[in-house]
Amino acid sequence: MRLWPRSLSGQLMLVTAIALLVAQAINLTLLVQAQRSERVASVAAGAAAQIADTIDRLALGLPVGGRGPGTNLRGLNEDEDARLLRRRRILIDSEPRFRPGMEDWPQLATRVQGFLDDANVDVRTVAAARTPLERRFDPVSRRERVTVMVAAAAQIEDGRWITVRARMPVPQQRLGTGIIIQTIILGLMLLVALGFVARRVRRPLAALAKAAADTRPGDAAQPVAEDGPEDVRALIRAFNAMRGRIHSMLGEKDRMLGAVGHDLRTPLASLRVRVESVADARQRDAMIATIEEMAAMLDDILALARAGQPREERVETDLAALLASVTEDYQALDKPVSLASEGVIAVRRVRPVALRRAVRNLIDNAVAYGGSATIGLNDVAGGSVAICITDRGPGIAPERIADLTQAFARGEESRNRETGGSGLGLAIARVIADGEGGRLEIANREGGGLIARIVLPPDQN
Repeated sequence: MRLWPRSLSGQLMLVTAIALLVAQAINLTLLVQAQRSERVASVAAGAAAQIADTIDRLALGLPVGGRGPGTNLRGLNEDEDARLLRRRRILIDSEPRFRPGMEDWPQLATRVQGFLDDANVDVRTVAAARTPLERRFDPVSRRERVTVMVAAAAQIEDGRWITVRARMPVPQQRLGTGIIIQTIILGLMLLVALGFVARRVRRPLAALAKAAADTRPGDAAQPVAEDGPEDVRALIRAFNAMRGRIHSMLGEKDRMLGAVGHDLRTPLASLRVRVESVADARQRDAMIATIEEMAAMLDDILALARAGQPREERVETDLAALLASVTEDYQALDKPVSLASEGVIAVRRVRPVALRRAVRNLIDNAVAYGGSATIGLNDVAGGSVAICITDRGPGIAPERIADLTQAFARGEESRNRETGGSGLGLAIARVIADGEGGRLEIANREGGGLIARIVLPPDQN
């Protein structure tokens, strides 16, 4: 399962959602801590006021103890809180009067001590404790009440302890629900805004990626429409300029090679005529063979150049019929070329003459090095089809396969044309496959031999 999205918009939205959740979690933690701190301060203020009042009564000889009057504590303004605070008890004894099961509450003791110090009330020490939360059902309000028994005790100068006890309500925390609702609203607003921005960026980038993927040798360089933010527009302008320069360079290269080919053919033809007058037949035949080799190499070089800048138009072509026709041509010359017994029927918009040239180059390579060739047409995942040419030759070292489609690369190391061509056949096939929007793949076969595949994509029109 892939958790990190691939698209730019998906990554922006995921990062924003994570950042929002972390920020809201921190916000909730701070709010809860602030509320608890305020609650402790309110309880401490009330307890300190009761202790100070009791000390004053003791100093004046007035009666103290029992149930004391309610005290307004900051933050406890609801009627229910006031009703519970009227249950406050004031006890004076030789030790703190904490109930069994109470646990120390140092935070409250520190706060009570601070309030007493601010009021200039002298006490020796202060202790505080509380009981665990108690849940009770209130039949009047028909709601569950959560309370806690709180006790604060201060030791006065004569050694006695004044203990203030009260049952305090614990407010139900509704911050979590509020934060969740707030997070959802903020998240939706941010995601809508990010979705709008991401769409403005994604659309021109998708068009740019499609244009880069669809750029084929010989096709006119159609500019990509400039759209989106200025940064993306600058990228598109740079891409259009680069593609225009590449198209111009390829055209110039094609014209230069064409001129070179034309200029070389004339002296080669003149040299062939002069060689015919050589008296020594052995020398004459050797020179003629050399001239023919040079002419054949020149034809291959020009074919490679023309493959990069094709002039042929694409037409609807039955690939199965094209392969059958090529096979028949080889069989008419008694070449060991056969058509696979199983295959598919596919129609594509291709340049049939160029594609036939690529297939013939692969067949010639298979026959030259493998002794025979079998041609097939198979389906490939994604709607593509593959023209497959297989042989049962010795194969080739895996580390050299990637180099076979480079110009002048040969499976047989010598430069003898009797054991192979000029090393341009596979390069021409690769360029033609690229020009059709496909690719050339070469791999060793299981059991021996090579398999060459021209993979053609689905028609895009």
